[in-house]
Amino acid sequence: MDNTKKDLTIGVDLGGTNIVSVIVNSQGEIISYLKNPTFAGRGKEATIRRIIETIHKNIVQSNLAPSNIRGIGIGAPGPLDVEKGVVYFAPNLPGWEDIPLKKILEEEFNLKVVLENDANAAVWGERCWGAGKGINNLVGFTLGTGIGGGIIIEGKIYHGHNYGAAELGHMTVNKDGPLCNCGNYGCLEAYSSATGIKNRIRERIKKGLRSPLLNLDKTESVDTISLKSIFEVARQGDELTSEVVEEAITYLGIGVANMVNILNPEMVVLMGGITNEGDKLLIPLRKEVKKRVFPTNYKFLKITIGELGDKAGALGAATLLW
Repeated sequence: MDNTKKDLTIGVDLGGTNIVSVIVNSQGEIISYLKNPTFAGRGKEATIRRIIETIHKNIVQSNLAPSNIRGIGIGAPGPLDVEKGVVYFAPNLPGWEDIPLKKILEEEFNLKVVLENDANAAVWGERCWGAGKGINNLVGFTLGTGIGGGIIIEGKIYHGHNYGAAELGHMTVNKDGPLCNCGNYGCLEAYSSATGIKNRIRERIKKGLRSPLLNLDKTESVDTISLKSIFEVARQGDELTSEVVEEAITYLGIGVANMVNILNPEMVVLMGGITNEGDKLLIPLRKEVKKRVFPTNYKFLKITIGELGDKAGALGAATLLW
């Protein structure tokens, strides 16, 4: 394989917990991979240094000359301005306001830098190299601590008027629903994200419900329980968790159906920790979506789980340079 003549790009996925960096060739093959803790609690300057250190270390471990690298793509939480390369605000990165990340990295590495929303980058990665390869009309949901999204229309990322499109986790699915972290009530994220599911379980504990299978009897104990365990006991009919999980899948189905009826995509791809449930998530979700969309829209729709795991965002970011 000839990895010369600027055939390589660096992709970075900046998260509140981890920074993932990959060096990728034009065929989407990962030449070098590095994952480091973000240590976001140490503050803005420390996080920026951590990004720079991670990229430098990945270049060193790859044994590649920087002259062979075309540029750096980075997926970051937003809101942000793709054109100016500025992160306006990042909820999970303390102190991050109006950070000119593109300029900082260009000055450090003397390479072209492209900034993108992290969820958009992940969906773009799946579209280019994963479950959605070759699909030109695609909607992606990133299902983790929160819920993000990305929209691909005619083979291009849809950004909206000021780069704020595809906040899919903050569509209202129940006007009388619980308070979301964004300040609205009844957002999809408040029901179907990991945070939303655990918050709903806490509410039920306060009402006196218990889970003998999980030994959950205090609200603070919910943080230590994995989503996998929550879904497992829910399927066994556990009173505390079963209704919450059923509700999470139902509202996710409503959210997916809304996007299908609005955009009529060829594919909906799901990413993130909840998708580890596989068919146990997909089967009831597809059933819910089928109930709510036009039959012609559902007939030609594929709902699937992403293939790239935690590399989707970094791969997608790297591919932006091409």
